[in-house]
Formats: sequence, structure tokens, C-alpha cells
Amino acid sequence: MAWDEWEQLKADAVGRQSARGGGRLRHSGKPWTNAADVARELRTSMATGRRDLSEAHGVDVAAGAKGLASAGVLKAVLASWEKRLDSVRDECGALVPKLRQAARDQGETDARVKANADAVRVPEGGLGR
Repeated sequence: MAWDEWEQLKADAVGRQSARGGGRLRHSGKPWTNAADVARELRTSMATGRRDLSEAHGVDVAAGAKGLASAGVLKAVLASWEKRLDSVRDECGALVPKLRQAARDQGETDARVKANADAVRVPEGGLGR
């Protein structure tokens, strides 16, 4: 691409931006931080749910159900659900810092892009010919 073509493209872009009222790239970390908050709440809920499930199954069920075929099944179900809840809890816990970092990273990227775009100078009146 020739230099004149590049200058023309930049001038056209400035003209389009002016016609739109100077639209700006805007970033909000709010969706990312909201998602991090939800993940944190889910992590807490999973920990609470696991505790409640364990208490509901409790040692009493196993002791009081001796000789019943369902006691072994109940223990297997409890172990399976505890494993699943632990997995969800751990995944949510791992997501919290990643989502917060995404908000920071995107904000920093936006600032760098803006600085780079601001560094591109287009002469008043377009190409200046």
C-alpha cells in the first residue's frame, strides 16, 4: 500500500468518526467483575451444599441402615455427589481470579490501544495537499 493510500485511509477514518459524533472505544470491567462475584457466590453455595448433603446423609443413616441393601447405595451416591460438588466448587474458585484478571487486562489493552491511536496524527483538512 502506498503512503498516499494509507494517509487517505486515516483521513477517511477520521471523517467517519467525526460524522458519528466522535465514537469512542469504551470498556467496562463490570461484566467481568460481576461474573467473578457470581463464581465466588457459587463456590460458597457448593461448599454449603456439600456440607448440607453430608449432614443429611450423616453417620446415622449408615449406622441405622446396617443390613439394608440401600446403605451401600446411599454411601456411593453421597461420595459421587460430594465429588461433583467439590469439582464445581474448585472450578468456581479458580474462575474468580481469572475473571478479575480479564477485566484488568482488557482495561490495560484498551488504554494501550487508545494511546497508540492517539499517537497517529492526521493533518488538519485530511491529506494536507
